[in-house]
Amino acid sequence: MDKKLKDLKDEVLVVTNAAEGNTPHVVEDIEPEGGLKTRPLAGAKPSDQFMRIDRNVSILETFFLNMKRQFERPSDFRFYHLPADLLASAKELVGLFKQPESNSALLDEYRLDTEQYVQSRQQAQQQSGGGGTEQSTRWSMEQVDWQQLERMGVTPETLGEPGLRRLLNGNESAVLTLKTVIEGIEFETPACIRLAENPDGTLRNEIECCKRYPELDTPYFNVEFTPEVKQNLLEKGNAGCVVELELAGGVREPCLVSLNPKTNRLHHIPVSGITIPAEVNGTALTDEQRKRIANGESVLVENMWSEKKQRHYDARLQFNACKGGFDYDFKGIARRQEQTAAQEQEQNRQQERGLVIPARLKGKDLTEEQQASLAQGKATYIKDMTDNEGNLFSAFVRVNHERAKFDFFKWNPDKSKKQEQSQQAAVRQDGTKPANAVSRNRPVQKADKKGVSI
Repeated sequence: MDKKLKDLKDEVLVVTNAAEGNTPHVVEDIEPEGGLKTRPLAGAKPSDQFMRIDRNVSILETFFLNMKRQFERPSDFRFYHLPADLLASAKELVGLFKQPESNSALLDEYRLDTEQYVQSRQQAQQQSGGGGTEQSTRWSMEQVDWQQLERMGVTPETLGEPGLRRLLNGNESAVLTLKTVIEGIEFETPACIRLAENPDGTLRNEIECCKRYPELDTPYFNVEFTPEVKQNLLEKGNAGCVVELELAGGVREPCLVSLNPKTNRLHHIPVSGITIPAEVNGTALTDEQRKRIANGESVLVENMWSEKKQRHYDARLQFNACKGGFDYDFKGIARRQEQTAAQEQEQNRQQERGLVIPARLKGKDLTEEQQASLAQGKATYIKDMTDNEGNLFSAFVRVNHERAKFDFFKWNPDKSKKQEQSQQAAVRQDGTKPANAVSRNRPVQKADKKGVSI
């Protein structure tokens, strides 16, 4: 499975169907037999409960394999892994998925290759001689204390093959309904299970019961969170900074704190117990980046390598105490890369036409923002330029590609064009010219510039 996709634990699965106009739905759950439970994307929120993509889960492989068997045209369906934070703008995203071809530059970064899952699944089954779980998991079935789990209503059959693989690979299970009896009274509670190793190598079952909501207003290890930390935990799942907790003996120790979105419970890990690797997906981290990650910050790492797409990509990395590893945040990265590529293409076209955006224009040093704006063909306001007679003037400047020169305007030509169009529309409607009509914008003349600042 793709190295990048393996680490996307905080992603939700989005599906569209060409037969239904590519209306996007978020996947709430995938049943062991391959059934799909969805909800329209337009009404989704980051706080809702959805199926999260995990790095060692074969449930996606199971579903795609079953779908290929059951549907004559599985290519009509498109699947995407979408950052959960983007659900805050779910309504605006619907239009992107309904027109996948015209928005391919944005959507291809998040699209899943279903055929790869099917091939991976089939190869694993062939190698294991029929698909046994013992051949490809971290621990074997015999190492698990099934007697304890069965008393709580959890068996290999109730977990299903995907859930069993999840557990045996050391990952947290999905939310399960656990049953127990206290003084003859039967209780049920939602909880997650994880296997952990004892010092002697045996396994123990760690149970984490779910809370209805995060308890961030009560002290955590005798420490009250700041409003900023609370907001970070709710929105991103991580505190975003080092928090000193009283772990033992009343002595405070620097820790990183994260929130488990499944159980609404907090997890922490001492900074001294964290090891930040020197390299991530083929990209070496600088000392400054490793230091910031160890401090709980989200750090942009560029030029990482994707084996699946055979190309480099960028992401923001942040250490998650619940996972003991990185969160990968792609929010805004694809758009930033697209804008950078567009700017480079525009600059290349300008160089081919013999026009290069200078660092200094008419005696005025241009900022990076002004240079980028001019490179994109926008009208840019520049103050205190000097004309041929040595007089200062200010004007809107725009690139004229046809004549390979710069045009100077008294008013913003972009806005003037829009205003002129709206006025012409008004004239067409009632046959009269609006009273507030303005004359058409014109390039700055020498008489306009002389001795004054426009």
